[in-house]
Amino acid sequence: MLVMAGGCASTASSLPPLPDDPAFASVTDPEARQLLQRGLPMEAADVYTRRAASATDASVRQDNLLVAAEILYDRGLKEAGRERLDAVPLQLSSLELAQRRDILAAKARLLDDDAQAAVDALPSPDTVVSRLHRARVFETRAQAYRRLGDADQELVSRIGLEEQLDDPQIIERSQAGIWLMLTELPLSTLQRLTTNVRGDVYLGWIELALASAELDTESAQGGRDASLAQWRTLFPDHPANDRFIASLAEETRFGGLSGDGRIERIAVLLPLTDSRTAPAAAAIRDGLIAAREQDRGAGRAVPDLRFYDVGANPGFARTAFENAVRDGADAVIGPLRKEAVAAIMTQRRIQVPTVTLNTVENVGAGGARENAIQFGLAPEDEARAAAERAVAMALNNAIVLQSDDSRGDREARAFQEAMFARGGDVVHVGVLPAGQYDFSAQIREALAIDASDLRFRRLSNTIDKRLFHEPAIRNDVDVVFMAMSNEEARSVRPQLDFFRAGGLPRFATSRSASLVDDEKLNRDLNSVFYVDAPWVLDESLADDPLKQALLQRFPDASGGFGKLYALGADAWTVTTSLPALVAGEQLPGYTGRLTLEADGVVHRDLDWAQYQEGISVPIETIEVPDNVPQIGDG
Repeated sequence: MLVMAGGCASTASSLPPLPDDPAFASVTDPEARQLLQRGLPMEAADVYTRRAASATDASVRQDNLLVAAEILYDRGLKEAGRERLDAVPLQLSSLELAQRRDILAAKARLLDDDAQAAVDALPSPDTVVSRLHRARVFETRAQAYRRLGDADQELVSRIGLEEQLDDPQIIERSQAGIWLMLTELPLSTLQRLTTNVRGDVYLGWIELALASAELDTESAQGGRDASLAQWRTLFPDHPANDRFIASLAEETRFGGLSGDGRIERIAVLLPLTDSRTAPAAAAIRDGLIAAREQDRGAGRAVPDLRFYDVGANPGFARTAFENAVRDGADAVIGPLRKEAVAAIMTQRRIQVPTVTLNTVENVGAGGARENAIQFGLAPEDEARAAAERAVAMALNNAIVLQSDDSRGDREARAFQEAMFARGGDVVHVGVLPAGQYDFSAQIREALAIDASDLRFRRLSNTIDKRLFHEPAIRNDVDVVFMAMSNEEARSVRPQLDFFRAGGLPRFATSRSASLVDDEKLNRDLNSVFYVDAPWVLDESLADDPLKQALLQRFPDASGGFGKLYALGADAWTVTTSLPALVAGEQLPGYTGRLTLEADGVVHRDLDWAQYQEGISVPIETIEVPDNVPQIGDG
């Protein structure tokens, strides 16, 4: 699906064949393949509907009807796909045709957000003779188990999918999908998965993810090389032991821009029809369009925008990217979902400057990457900002308290890496159990209060006297970093005070901040410093014309979706200012003050606020309190 803004790019007259992966291999008709290359799935499905109508053999007719439905369901076009599937008779000529219909029925249930019904509807992979359709079974199973939050079965399904593939480029993409899935899991989940008996391929992926996550960041490259060498010894026959494992050892670098820097057509890849991401995609789209219209209203020459819908299947991001380049795009913005970004970043060549709307790490794309710029609202940005601020204030020794989820892991890990890189230290990481609000055990351990109590009891027993004892916290900590939700933060802050850690500065990410201005409720956050985008915290933007226009036109821009509108506006700024960004200039933005790092990731310099009497107050500087405790061992 294409949406135009400001102009139309021409379509190339000759198109190369589509890749023979599970989403395309059934499409053999030249006209239909050309239509798919041009982003016209409805018209491609019509080709097969017409072929079915003219077929005299029942099995040929049924095959054509199924291909028409497959084209649409694979692209997340639920209603159109259902209409074509309804035309398929209940009695089919062969077991393979019946299994293909079952796969489509499962995809329909998945698009209806009934993942368990999708799993139940799929045929067993062992009964499917065709490798193509076994791959489709495993692909659908992986998508369904992802919706169900079943990491074990998702990994099993992804491994099964890869075993059906022959093309090296498609295998690379499959491995990038496995790696992205694993790097999003909490460490506690990865460690739990090691107890499953699933074979060496399964265990090898888990151990590789754990090794990557647990490297000593003080000597990251040397530690990475040694860790990967040890992994190779343990899993010599693992399928990742080819190009993928080598790419993990190779540091990613930005390789510059191709072309002369002129941009007249920008393609935007967004999942506009995916029910889970459509609201976010729409906000980014509207932010982009608003920024373009503001530049045009100011008399600047602006590039045309053309939107490409990548739908619910991130695998179609590459096809949309290729379509955009063939349509004459000088630059690409997007895609949004991490899986789709990984699909673009793992291409051997990125033909035009590309600004993604999310970031991924180490997905088989090491080395110099020309035209590849990653930009997004990564929570790691905020964690690194907290570490930078802590070390700048000589708060060099930190305790980390984090949620037991993937975002807590990501923020905690990024904070640790940034502290170590700047000469600081993290003396303890405490994981808060999910679904609870009493974190006294985790806080006592983090503050070493239990150790203090134990020493007191030993002393009392040694001298055989009852002594007065006031629990003391450890004296080797300067700051607490809170990588947690708002609900958890409102519990942790008072409990820190209760355990006599009230004098320690507390830094947090925007996840800990409240989305509502409730002074009474937010008093539990008093004294907490947190980092966020200028869109949220910069009071000077109150009269900004673009922000005001977005707030007036889109009411949700003032709430949780606000930073997505800001991301769209900043993506426009980054893309239309690439020469300046690459030259080292800092660009003003709504998501931060933007600079390009050596690895091609856009760094966001963020703003700070503190809760005071239940009110979030933007601040310029953070002062270290005079009463930071210097307490003995107790």
